Amino acid sequence: MPKFAKTDAEADAALREFCDSIDFDPEWITPEQWATTIRIARDKDTGYEEAQKSIIGDRDDMAKASAKKVRLERLNGDASDLLDTVEGDPVFNGSIVLDVLKQCAQAYVGGQRVNLGLGGSPMHSSRYAELRKLWDKAAKRAVGGVFTDFMSHAPQDKAALGKGNVGDTLDKRGVQGNLLVRIDGVRFNMHINIAS
Repeated sequence: MPKFAKTDAEADAALREFCDSIDFDPEWITPEQWATTIRIARDKDTGYEEAQKSIIGDRDDMAKASAKKVRLERLNGDASDLLDTVEGDPVFNGSIVLDVLKQCAQAYVGGQRVNLGLGGSPMHSSRYAELRKLWDKAAKRAVGGVFTDFMSHAPQDKAALGKGNVGDTLDKRGVQGNLLVRIDGVRFNMHINIAS
């Protein structure tokens, strides 16, 4: 049976001591969350162990939120103002360059995965070739900003190369192209299915 607190005061003191031990100020936890954590510490079935896990979760959530805010500020401070530049440049009208950049930017701000898939119907190879040219043009407009290291790769038949599986899933990859970009040093890879 887990060790649990007999009173709210006992739980409060022990949990504050735990917070000190992990160098976390419990003031970051809302009063409602703190009251819930005390109830967890007093529960005979959960006790201190689960209450401490709750505090660690609260600390991690706060760290993620502040990191997300920092990433958003870095993106908003982009010296090249690339997203607005591409959106306003008629060269990119009708292309998906802005969509790709926005998806990568959202993944960057959210701290999400870096390997992305464009989705939708497979793209014709000639359209992908044009997209690669526009990707290079976007790179030239990104000079001095947070978007760097633009690259693109010619379509590859992933299945023929033995790379047909998508991670540990049953999904299969066929012919794909890739657009790559770094945002504030984090590399994003947009996989694009190409019609064979």
